[in-house]
Amino acid sequence: MKKKNIMIYIIIAILIISILGIIIYTIHENGVEPKEIITKKYTKGNFYKVELEEQYDDIDIILTTKEQYLEIFGEENPAYDFDNYNYALFQQMINQCGESNITPYGYRVDGNYLNIRIDYEAKCGLCAIEYEYYLLELPKTIHDKEINQVPNALNDPDCPRDVAYKPIIYLYPEEETNITIKLGNPHLLTTTYPKYNDSWNVTAYPDGTIKYNNREYYSLFWEGKNHPAKIEEDGFIVEGKDTEKFLEEKLNILGLTDKEANEFIIYWLPKLENNKYNYIRFETLEEINNYMPLDINPKPETIIRVQMDYKLLDKKIKVKEQKLIKQERKGYSLIEWGGSQIS
Repeated sequence: MKKKNIMIYIIIAILIISILGIIIYTIHENGVEPKEIITKKYTKGNFYKVELEEQYDDIDIILTTKEQYLEIFGEENPAYDFDNYNYALFQQMINQCGESNITPYGYRVDGNYLNIRIDYEAKCGLCAIEYEYYLLELPKTIHDKEINQVPNALNDPDCPRDVAYKPIIYLYPEEETNITIKLGNPHLLTTTYPKYNDSWNVTAYPDGTIKYNNREYYSLFWEGKNHPAKIEEDGFIVEGKDTEKFLEEKLNILGLTDKEANEFIIYWLPKLENNKYNYIRFETLEEINNYMPLDINPKPETIIRVQMDYKLLDKKIKVKEQKLIKQERKGYSLIEWGGSQIS
C-alpha cells in the first residue's frame, strides 16, 4: 500500500510540474509577464482634489511639512494634518472626449517609488490634454519617494484602427502672432478641439500659448478617419520593454522637445510597452501632407509633422531599418504629432 501511495504522489507531482510548465511556456510565448496576471494590491487612498493658480509641467512631490504646502498654495487649509500625515501632490491628465471617469484609486510603495493607481474607462480617441491636481494622504513613514502613476483601464474597447489618432499642433511664433490654420481634407475629420469651423483663427505666443475665443490652449487637436497605414518595407521592430527608450531617441531625432516627447510617450507608451514586439514606422512629410494637408498663414519657417504608424506583433518580422533625418527648429515653428494603429 505504501509503495502505491508513493507512486500516486509522484504521478500527482509530475502532473503539477507539467501543468506549471505549460502555463509558464504559454505566458512566455504570448509575451505576457506574470505581473500582468497577478493583480497588485494597492492601499486605498484618501485623495483631495486641489486647485493651483498656475499650471505646472511637473509637480509630483511628497510634501512633509506645512511650510512646503504654504510655498505652493500660499494659505493654510485646516483639512490637512501635517503632524500626522505627509501628502503626495501630483498632476493628473484628463481630457473631454477620450478616456473617462479618471479616478485616483490607491497607492503602494515599491522600493524608491510611490506608485499611484489611476483607474479609468478607455474610449477610442483622445482630446487635447488638460490637468487636475490631487493631494494623497500618506503615513509619515512614506517620504523621499519618486511618484509614478499606474494607469489601470477598467475596460478594453474595440477601437477602429484606420484612424489618425490625436494629432495635436503646437505653435511657436517669435512674437505674438495671429495665425490661420486650414486642414486640407476636412471631410475626414471626426473630432476637433477647439471646434474647427472651416479654419482655426488663433493668436499664438512664443511660449506656445494659443488663444482662441477668449480661452487659452497649449495645442490644437484633431482626429481623422480612413487613414491609410500599412506595414512598409522599412520601419523598426521594437520589443515592448524597449519602447520608452526607443521613442525618446527617435523623437529627439525628429525634432520634438522633451516636453512634446513626454506628451507623445505618455499617450502611446501604454499601448506599446506590454506587447511582445511592435512594428513602428514614422511617415514621411509627403505621406502626412497627402492625407491631411495644412495651410498656415503666415507660413512657419519650420514645420515638423510626426505621424507614427504601428502594429502589434507576436514575433519579429524582417524590415529594412528606416532612416530618419535629424530635424532642426529655426524661427517661427509649427510642430505636430499623432499616430495610427495598422489593421
